[in-house]
Amino acid sequence: MERARATIPLGHQADWVVMASWILLLRSDLLLPRDAPAQQAAERRATDLRDRLVVLQEIQALGAWLDQRPQLGRDVFARGRSEAIGSVIGGSIEVDMIAFLWACLEQFDDPTDAVDTRPIYRLPALDLYGIPEARDRIMRLLAESGEALSLDQLLPGPNQQMDQPQTETRLRKRSAWSSTFVASLELAKQGDVALAQAENFDPIIVSVSSSDQPLPNISSTPSASP
Repeated sequence: MERARATIPLGHQADWVVMASWILLLRSDLLLPRDAPAQQAAERRATDLRDRLVVLQEIQALGAWLDQRPQLGRDVFARGRSEAIGSVIGGSIEVDMIAFLWACLEQFDDPTDAVDTRPIYRLPALDLYGIPEARDRIMRLLAESGEALSLDQLLPGPNQQMDQPQTETRLRKRSAWSSTFVASLELAKQGDVALAQAENFDPIIVSVSSSDQPLPNISSTPSASP
């Protein structure tokens, strides 16, 4: 009690005093003659106390063993939903496992005389303009003209890659504009051509980078003109 005064709470020290007093009273009753009723009652109390101490030691050992095991949520984690593999919910259907396995094997059997007649969906091929041909067309038209051209002047003409005029649909026209615009951006990035535009949504002017012919007084930051 003297050593624990500074570190143990006062309530715990009071419990120790009560326990010590009770044990001292039990010990004094056990020192009485054996034929005394108080001594026999003390024997019964001592036996009960001994059994309770043994049970307490077993509980403490079990608690220490449980504390060393992996704990759910700290060392191991549960699944979000329990699996129902191997269990049948509702009903009492009996399945012949051998017949079931043979049926599964037949599904994987691929006879040589079987012909797959299922139709396969194929996307329709679209006759659109590509970027590589747009690059070649831009460089060829700039070399032939010898001057700067607007983006619409670099579009494919009716007789360029147009064997059938009826195929000139709206989608094909849009592909001509997009492929020409993207090809001009790629050529400008590589330094083969220069792009310029006077105002937003004005025609985009394309010229060869090595050309000495000056462009009109226009901006060097193009925006979409189509």
